[in-house]
Amino acid sequence: MKLIPTIRIKPYQLLKQITQLFAYTYSAFIICYFILRIIFWDRLWIVAFVSTFIPFIFLPILFLPFAAFFILKKLWFSIISSLACILLLSWLHMKYLSYQPTHINASQPSIKILSLNASWYKTNSETLVNLIQQQQPDIVCLQEIVPKHTQKAFVWLKELYPYQFTAPTVGILSKYPIRLSEILRLAHHREIQQRAIIQFNQQDVVIYNIQTISPWIRPQKILPYVNIPAYQYADRSGELQDLLQRIQKETDPFIVAGDFNMTDQAQDYNYLKAVMQDSFEESGRGFGFTWPHGWPLNFIIKKLRWELNYPIVRIDYIWHSKHWGSQSSKVLPATGSDHLPIAAELAIISK
Repeated sequence: MKLIPTIRIKPYQLLKQITQLFAYTYSAFIICYFILRIIFWDRLWIVAFVSTFIPFIFLPILFLPFAAFFILKKLWFSIISSLACILLLSWLHMKYLSYQPTHINASQPSIKILSLNASWYKTNSETLVNLIQQQQPDIVCLQEIVPKHTQKAFVWLKELYPYQFTAPTVGILSKYPIRLSEILRLAHHREIQQRAIIQFNQQDVVIYNIQTISPWIRPQKILPYVNIPAYQYADRSGELQDLLQRIQKETDPFIVAGDFNMTDQAQDYNYLKAVMQDSFEESGRGFGFTWPHGWPLNFIIKKLRWELNYPIVRIDYIWHSKHWGSQSSKVLPATGSDHLPIAAELAIISK
């Protein structure tokens, strides 16, 4: 009887094989992503979807030099991955850790804006009122509000914010007179937005309160009776293109706040940035992630009671025209909503 020899794989060899497979596969993925992004960007849905999770997608690059040198023992890969690591760290520093807030003096009028997606009934009226009273903003932009907010919180805040503009699902509270107000439906979609003109520092200031349709993974037909999951964001892009056309017609200083349902890696973000400034990018610190806070993680195992209490994307913004400079911008503590509130202090620097 002939014995079949057993093959034994040493732990170090197994680790080396797994590391090599991951390093080469991940490197190929990153290279393909950059090539497709340069060619298509958000015109290709898979690129748009991957971009949503940057900078997390890039984080393994930080470990590649160590894996290449100590485990794979390949000098050429170690050098290339080290250069990629340096480029990543430089980009992270410039993009998220470098900020240039506007320094204001007493002669420069400033205004404080607070924006929050209340996430329907998740934010109770008492918490909303406490947040606003603690922050003392001049203008409050709220999205996904419900009747309990207008019937309770708005009434309780009437003395502090005598000028209020409410519409189904959205609302603006102001310490300054609202001279004109209108309800918008960007791209003629179901989502409701607001435009208001307030009197501040003896001049008109335009306020936009924005809520866009959220992109999501939905079935997409590629053949008769054949559907595949695809990341769909065309409705959001249509709304933002409509917003851009409106913004470009504004001649007065303007502020645009709300839930944009996009990250700073989306092509739509670049379109907006071409005509207005992102206050958090100017004066905020860190990544500024605002969503999703408190999401339950029991979609796989129902008995789990874990929650995602660390937001992983920034989709809430306060934008402004060139008339303003951002002195400060920050993400505020949770209110019960799956969005974190944001606030920015802006100073008039030109007329």
